[in-house]
Amino acid sequence: MTSGKTSLKAESNRQRFNLLTKHQTVIVFMICREKTVGEITRKLGISKSTFFNTRLTIYKKLGVKSTVGLVKYVYKYKYLKL
Repeated sequence: MTSGKTSLKAESNRQRFNLLTKHQTVIVFMICREKTVGEITRKLGISKSTFFNTRLTIYKKLGVKSTVGLVKYVYKYKYLKL
């Protein structure tokens, strides 16, 4: 049985995605589609350091620690489907 607090926490976690900028969201979806750092930086016209700094900001906003955690988050909350 799930409590109201659990579902509120899940909804709060899900809403963190809304904190991302459009640019950050594009990077998240490219990562989840297995694009390499080089592919992402070329496509977006950004440096690798900008990519890594942006990725770190994304991790902090979503409360994840790694790329695996990021991908799990995106699929768990159904922002992308397999």
